[in-house]
Parts: sequence; C-alpha cells; structure tokens
Amino acid sequence: MTTTWVLVADSSRARLFSADRGLGGPLLELADFTHPESRSKTQDLTTDRHGRSPGNGPNMDYDVEPKRQETMVFAKELSEHLREGRTQGRLEKLYIVAAPAFLGQLRNKLDAQTAQLIAGEISKDLTQFAPDQIRQHLPERL
Repeated sequence: MTTTWVLVADSSRARLFSADRGLGGPLLELADFTHPESRSKTQDLTTDRHGRSPGNGPNMDYDVEPKRQETMVFAKELSEHLREGRTQGRLEKLYIVAAPAFLGQLRNKLDAQTAQLIAGEISKDLTQFAPDQIRQHLPERL
C-alpha cells in the first residue's frame, strides 16, 4: 500500500494527514505544526535593531522582510519533515493544500526527490477546516 500524506498549511500553521484508509477514506491527522513568529508584527521581529536614525527609520529596507523571513523558516522546517518522511520510507505520495502565497515558498524549499512525490496541489488555506471538510477538497481517488 502506498503511503500518502496530505500537508495542509499556511504561513504559521500546518497539519499533516495520512490518507491511506482506502478510496475516499477519512484523513488521519499525524502532526500539527505551529510557527507563531509568522504572525508576529514586523516591529516585534526586529526589536534588537539599533536606535532610530535617518538611515534606519520605520521605512527601513530589509534584504528580506522579517515576516517573509519567518514564513521561509517555517517552509524550510516543513520541507525537512517531509524529507525525513521520504528517506525513512513513510512517505511515497504527497498532496499539498496551502495558502497561495505559502504554497510557492514551500515548493521552493522542497528537495528535488521529495518534490517528485507531489501528486497534487490545491492553492487554498484550509488549515482551520475539519479533516472531513478538507477531504471534500481532495481527489476522490486519493
């Protein structure tokens, strides 16, 4: 039997499900991940910066905005968990359901071998939905 995982994520929360209960079967929640830093205000993420001066006022340019940096960190953490699942033989097929902006970041962080396991993607934020509601958005053949 193929081990199929469904990752449902946004920039601060992710839920990982197993979908191995047969055609159209229920999802079994395997893990719940949170990254509260992604919800923090930019000023809270940059509290250790130097005092205010003309060059670093409120419109200060960052190489990467702090909130975006935190979502990239979370995407990397999730991609590492998926990579471990693949290398340990617990993941053979993957469906990703993610908020549109986060889906692209997650795709960019996946290693090539794990990315090849993606059987489908849905660009929606369903992190607050119940498993049976999430299941309704997935292919019946899953």
